[in-house]
Amino acid sequence: MSAIIKFADHMPSRPSIAESLQEEFNNINSPDTSLEQKLASALSCIMQLQMRISDMQEKIAQSERDVSIKEMLLRNATLRERELRTQLVGRFW
Repeated sequence: MSAIIKFADHMPSRPSIAESLQEEFNNINSPDTSLEQKLASALSCIMQLQMRISDMQEKIAQSERDVSIKEMLLRNATLRERELRTQLVGRFW
């Protein structure tokens, strides 16, 4: 449930980025905009997308580390459970 709440908290930031990129894209496609302005808008758009990609790559790397740690903890817990079951069975036999 908390994951859903956290995800919902991040949703409002996305439209602002999309709107910003759409605005830049509209500037690029506008016939009234000079070539220099179009290039500046295109560069700004590219930089925003590169920053977004970098942020996503960092989040993916962190998520992979978290999953790796949780897999290790699960393996350790499973091993410990087997050891405890073996001890328990040994006491009754």
